[in-house]
Amino acid sequence: MYAIEVKNLSKSFNEKGKVVKAVKNVSFKVKKGEIFGLLGPNGAGKTTTLNMLTGLLEKDKGSIKILGYNPEKNWEYVKNRVNVATAYYSLSEILTIKQNLKVYGGLYGVKNLNEKISELIKKFELEHLQDRKVIHLSSGERTRVALCKGLINTPEVLFLDECTVGLDPDIAEKTRMIIKDYQKTHKTTIIFTSHYMYEVEELCKRIAFMDKGKILRTDTAKNFKKLIKKTAVELTVKDKMPIVRKVLKDKKINVMQTGTNTIMFEVESSSDKLFKIMNTIFKAGAKLSDMHVQKPTLDDIFIRIARGKKK
Repeated sequence: MYAIEVKNLSKSFNEKGKVVKAVKNVSFKVKKGEIFGLLGPNGAGKTTTLNMLTGLLEKDKGSIKILGYNPEKNWEYVKNRVNVATAYYSLSEILTIKQNLKVYGGLYGVKNLNEKISELIKKFELEHLQDRKVIHLSSGERTRVALCKGLINTPEVLFLDECTVGLDPDIAEKTRMIIKDYQKTHKTTIIFTSHYMYEVEELCKRIAFMDKGKILRTDTAKNFKKLIKKTAVELTVKDKMPIVRKVLKDKKINVMQTGTNTIMFEVESSSDKLFKIMNTIFKAGAKLSDMHVQKPTLDDIFIRIARGKKK
């Protein structure tokens, strides 16, 4: 069974008399217990999509099912089983962290609320700030409070929208670990949106590339990377650069960039061609001081898909 089913979801806005199509016929399904990534640049339509799924925006057309129910007709059933955390969520600035969490915990009818709040505050390293008003928090601290709010009711479905924005790298890494551990423990279904390619790859089983309101393609990170057939290699040559250039030319290798003592070229990822090239270079007497193999990233894949390229 799917925890989330979205079909032909669309949303337009009127901006200064002009109709802007923010989401265009978006369709996808998320399995129970899956972390599903919506990946794309700012303005791709990720947040608008989540706002429709969580009821903050009314859709123009399309259908949504959460846990098998239409949330528009069965909101009372759905609402206590879902939650959302976003860097852009508006917490009450005049309340403290603990007071904010008490309000949201009360709305969800959370049992043993004080214990739950203490657990979350400790998990996100906010103990020393729990009695501070939100207005006096940094953006990263607010983000962590929003994450606490998102987990307050132990949701079956969790929507995380750009939830690491503003976090220091160390805290962001800890946050991703918390999300993974939480999902593993509770089998929670998560939709995770971000424009940070590396963290989507780290967290998500499947990824949907989104751009200009459309989903361009959905697959696993591993399968996406198979779309790029070549790997870039950069050599720093200590001695006999002309030999290196000649070997690459003789083997008809595409040289992408060359400098006084560096050269970058690309070879097929799924073959032993690189080994043969390097073996020939060493046998010819060239000496290297460094070698860097750059495997394709999700950034590379996204750019190629967005531009309509196959390889």
